[in-house]
Amino acid sequence: MSEQMSEAPTERPDHQRWNYNIHYQRPLVADLPTAARTALDVGCGEGYLARRLAERGLEVTAIDSDPAAIARARAQGHTVDLLDSEDSEHPSPSPSITYRVGDVMTEELGTYDVVTAVTTLHHLDLEAGLERLAALVAPGGRLVIVGIAASNWPQDLPRDVWATFVDKFQRLFRGYWDHGCECVWPAPHSFRDVSEAAERLLPGSVYTRELLWRYTLTWDRPAG
Repeated sequence: MSEQMSEAPTERPDHQRWNYNIHYQRPLVADLPTAARTALDVGCGEGYLARRLAERGLEVTAIDSDPAAIARARAQGHTVDLLDSEDSEHPSPSPSITYRVGDVMTEELGTYDVVTAVTTLHHLDLEAGLERLAALVAPGGRLVIVGIAASNWPQDLPRDVWATFVDKFQRLFRGYWDHGCECVWPAPHSFRDVSEAAERLLPGSVYTRELLWRYTLTWDRPAG
């Protein structure tokens, strides 16, 4: 979930925002099931991903435990500003987003065709969080996670050194949008912990250890 953040909305338009969360979530959002109609964004923060889901025509529920984060998301309205600046003049006409303040572990939420959680799982107990997120996915739906975790040393040292150089290059030449949340670090579980838990709890899930201190995890609930 999001930590403390200012209630003032950012002045940077969505299509000008870029960070590692956005970088890794984009291809996953682009590849969502075409039949999906509803989505739940868990730990939505200021609503960036919720707006991306809405522009795909999904009816979105966005939940965060931080009231300031939800206030900031609501302050930005439901205007959809497409990722590609050349397309930003043609937003979806009526994006549907319902913002809620609440704890995903205890709120009554139903099920959704798409459930997303970006840098959220490390705020939860790993196994309980995975099980809860999976339970919110409707039959035939998809769970999409972009997460952070602690490195497994010493085997991750070469990767982390290379990532540090890539990080400096990206920040210098591309810029980096700060979402305004305090970073929870170190993460309470490691990349190996996540991989093993996903393999055990979500059979058929696809786990990828990404370069820039992130992992992605997708899982499709069987339609039957």
